[in-house]
Amino acid sequence: MRRAPTGWIASVSVLVLLLGSTLPVRADAPICVLAPRLDAVLRQSDAFVGIAVIDLETKTVWAGGVSGPYAMHSMVKPAIAWAVMTDAHEQGRELTRLQRDALFYMIAWSQNADVNTLLGMIDGLSGLSRYYERLGVSELAALQHESRWGSGRSRPVDLARLFGALAVSSEVPGPVRAEGFDLLRETVDQHLWGATIPNRRLIGWESLIKTGNFILAAPVDAAPVVGADRQDSDGDELELEADPSDDEEQIVRMNSAAIWLDAPWLGGRPRYVIAIMQESELSWSRSRTLQNELGAIVGNAVADRLIKKSETPTDHCLKRVLYAVN
Repeated sequence: MRRAPTGWIASVSVLVLLLGSTLPVRADAPICVLAPRLDAVLRQSDAFVGIAVIDLETKTVWAGGVSGPYAMHSMVKPAIAWAVMTDAHEQGRELTRLQRDALFYMIAWSQNADVNTLLGMIDGLSGLSRYYERLGVSELAALQHESRWGSGRSRPVDLARLFGALAVSSEVPGPVRAEGFDLLRETVDQHLWGATIPNRRLIGWESLIKTGNFILAAPVDAAPVVGADRQDSDGDELELEADPSDDEEQIVRMNSAAIWLDAPWLGGRPRYVIAIMQESELSWSRSRTLQNELGAIVGNAVADRLIKKSETPTDHCLKRVLYAVN
């Protein structure tokens, strides 16, 4: 077997070090640099999956899997909530009890009943697109559906950037951010999956998470099409308590995104954002299992990074790093 030149090995080592720690926010490093174990899982999975992670302190971005775009469905709801609260704050008016209740149920229970009413407070989807632009995620404005709030699309990296902006952008007033974080803290247990924190490793850290799922009948002999708009209705079509049979022909879309806050004694600051988007013909329960598996791998990789411990990227990953740079 031929041995790689020492200089080549050294250059790859330096390259990986750079990609893992000093990327500007608009450049993406392969997710396998952060979490080498993801490589095998993503390549063996029958699902279309895309993942993105942002270190909000260093502005490092890692992204991998199928880039999409994927349908956002309920992942749009935090942006709607932030936009409604920002508008009220800047107009100097108090939200009514009914409006606050509508925000609570839209986020905590992921209910859809009042979404259009809340959108009406910010000039509908046009107002939401302007809010995306204001937060610096114009990619989401470009992929906004013209009439259905749940059918806008996003790449995982842009979903992560949206949540990062909600967490740290100077365009978000402090009181609005605090109220938004409190809403996400109320998310009920059955809506928690995917981008969660490995609590035994990051004691005191907090994951402010939003999830969404959508199930639709699969056409006969048709493979899933990432981001396809198969006459979707808005939001989550199926209640989470329902668990459809594995024998049913269906396409399941399942997404999660979270803002990770460090422990209170470290400042309770937003430190990481993780976004996982997927579409497949797996059952709902298997889709959720996959989300949790991916979330655990990424979460542990972030924990490793925080304690200055990391795995060596695979050869497959190194080749992609070199290809991206060259």
